[in-house]
Amino acid sequence: MKLDLRAIQCIWINVDTDIEKAAQMESLLDRLQIKRRRRFSGITGIAPHAEVNYGEEHYRNCAESHFAVLRTALKDDTFPLLILEDDVEAQGFPDEPIEFPSDADAIYLGTSHGNRDYLAIPVSDHLLRIERVFAAHAVIYLSRSYAEAVIADGLRSIYEHDEPFDVAVAFETQPRFCIYGMRKPIFYQSDAKNQTNKWEQMTRTPLSPRNKTETDSHSLSI
Repeated sequence: MKLDLRAIQCIWINVDTDIEKAAQMESLLDRLQIKRRRRFSGITGIAPHAEVNYGEEHYRNCAESHFAVLRTALKDDTFPLLILEDDVEAQGFPDEPIEFPSDADAIYLGTSHGNRDYLAIPVSDHLLRIERVFAAHAVIYLSRSYAEAVIADGLRSIYEHDEPFDVAVAFETQPRFCIYGMRKPIFYQSDAKNQTNKWEQMTRTPLSPRNKTETDSHSLSI
């Protein structure tokens, strides 16, 4: 399966008050020549749990914004769908279609080292089969079943476990599906676009290939 990242449907999430980020996203997407794009007005006003971690105050709003975009995609059957958050920047964006496995349920164009105990099995020079990888800032959703599972598992995560939805998706959802991530992330979360969370190094650094034996050994050592 070949995908041209410039041609697939792209929805980017941005709250109405972040006017500067909106302008930066339009500039970025123009530069990348992503034409089929639409801004989603991010959901606000949902309170976090009382003991929320500093910097994660908006985790329920962020999650519900993603879920709303996915519900619309499910209703209108607009897959493949690239969802971007408005703090992303790009590196090594391809100017030609990329070959992806035909069994893929999702492609993570953005990844993270937020969970050190991730699984990443090489399948090509540029692609890894992944599990337990935190990230939501740049994902191509390919299958309806994965989108449905992300919503279901994510809702439990934000309202029952009081944690960001990508945590549940990493541990509960990804292992049940065929999820692939770029060895070198194409999109990362820019420190320059964030006042509180500085995750650029965590999201810009390439994933290291790691099989299950290696991750099991690492789990025992920490």
